[in-house]
Amino acid sequence: MSEATTILVDTEIERDDAAAAATDLYLHLVGDGVMAALPERDGDTRFRVLDPRFIEETGVRAISLHASGHRWQLDAANGAHLVDGGPENGIFCRYDAGFSIRCPECRATLALGDEGSEALEEALAVWCDAPDSAYVACPTCATWSALQLWRSPAHDFAVGHFAITLYGSHLKGLLGGHEHAATALRHRLGDLAGDYAVVFANA
Repeated sequence: MSEATTILVDTEIERDDAAAAATDLYLHLVGDGVMAALPERDGDTRFRVLDPRFIEETGVRAISLHASGHRWQLDAANGAHLVDGGPENGIFCRYDAGFSIRCPECRATLALGDEGSEALEEALAVWCDAPDSAYVACPTCATWSALQLWRSPAHDFAVGHFAITLYGSHLKGLLGGHEHAATALRHRLGDLAGDYAVVFANA
């Protein structure tokens, strides 16, 4: 059975700074007793949530921290730390269905398979090797925009070099408004300005 997940993606952070951001949040969450210092299983990236109040308030039972081009290495004595290498490519989307994105200039939507979506396919391929060169040409207004500026109206896609996956719930409160609990959660996860893109998926 699939598990609801909410992913917060920092679309602005530079690739070289992502590992430091993930490490800093890891140290805060472990130090505050929110999550375990080691993943649930060897070879896994999910850290179990230890704080019962956090679970009760959010429905989140595990957390993953992602940094492009890095992986977590385990040290039973000192917890986990990030090292170079690994499968993280900074693309976060629903893997059980397609996704659509919206042009930051004219607001037209684009999905894989649509007329003119070849530029999106190329940008996704380029992103994995040279993110700064990943641009999408909008088939409606012909404007070229960086891939990370395109947002998903259905919250099923984002790219960024640092992201946080929350397992156990689709946290709709993170989508906006002035809900205190959602704002507090974003702050606790380091999103002080409320800028991280939100992606809903299933693990």
